[in-house]
Amino acid sequence: MKLKNILLTAILLMSIGCVGIIGVPTDNDPDPDPVNNNIYVNTYVNMPYNIRQLIAPYVQGYFSPQVHRYCEYLYPSNTPYDPYDLPCYVRADFNGDGYYDYAFLFSTEEWDCCYWYLTTRLLVVLSTPYGYQISCDINLGTVYAENYFPIEEYWSICFLPAGYHTLVTWVNGVEIIETVFLPDDAFFLASLDPDDESIFYAIGDDVYEIEWEEEKLEKRRADSIEPVRGEKKFEKNTEGRKRMVKKSVKK
Repeated sequence: MKLKNILLTAILLMSIGCVGIIGVPTDNDPDPDPVNNNIYVNTYVNMPYNIRQLIAPYVQGYFSPQVHRYCEYLYPSNTPYDPYDLPCYVRADFNGDGYYDYAFLFSTEEWDCCYWYLTTRLLVVLSTPYGYQISCDINLGTVYAENYFPIEEYWSICFLPAGYHTLVTWVNGVEIIETVFLPDDAFFLASLDPDDESIFYAIGDDVYEIEWEEEKLEKRRADSIEPVRGEKKFEKNTEGRKRMVKKSVKK
């Protein structure tokens, strides 16, 4: 195996909701010989081998959901297919350093008596001067329903280009419109629960979230987010809803 394919990994940071793991600073390493490849990630998305190796310990038992598992709200049927902008995977330059960064949603299913349980995990991998780093690892929560309900994904992500974005939401029946400027690419976390929706972006090695707090937008670092969110009954709160991101204009 060539020296450039050997990844030096080290634990740099362990904190609530935020994990720092470093890999070689390149995003185009080819896969090694499959005979010698013992790194397994249950995914169909197109990612470099070194990114696959970096996230593998965190997603054992999880899988990348296929697009047919997402309802019309989470992944509209008229969305052009893009292998780097999927409801479970976004590749873009989130921190503006000229290298690709990666956002993933991985899910796991469990059955217990007459109920199914779906748990979804958000991982964000950022490029840094020292290599690739897992900068955000959040368990978005678990939803459950009786077994006669078909299993559907509860969260999805989508690419947001750098530039101005108009965000629309409703608080106590009143429409509220805000405009935000993203200096670099970001991604939108959509959910069947409107209270779960937000925008994630990066500055340097850190991931931040923009969410609605009462009647205004609030920003906070991802390591201040609860690392494991709670369990709740599966409900499709999408009646008459449109995406919070109304429109966007590239810079």
